[in-house]
Amino acid sequence: MTNTWEDVAWEDTAPSKEWVVEYTAKVGSNTTHHLSVLVGNDMEAVQRKLMRELRTTYQDATEIEVTVLRMEEIEKEPNAALFAGHFTP
Repeated sequence: MTNTWEDVAWEDTAPSKEWVVEYTAKVGSNTTHHLSVLVGNDMEAVQRKLMRELRTTYQDATEIEVTVLRMEEIEKEPNAALFAGHFTP
């Protein structure tokens, strides 16, 4: 017998949020400024995703000096007043 939609038990998980992360990465004498949008439920999950991004981006680096300049959750509803007559959000 097949299950109907009513028979399926859905898990209630917290929805993932988008976070903007601005940071600099220094490898040797080269410093690179990054701006990324990462998805995670909380700041710890975003930090893990950032570490994964750094490992992918700088595979050959033995040491990376990272300075996080900004890490904040992106608002779901844009502030329309910021676009007053200039742009349509």
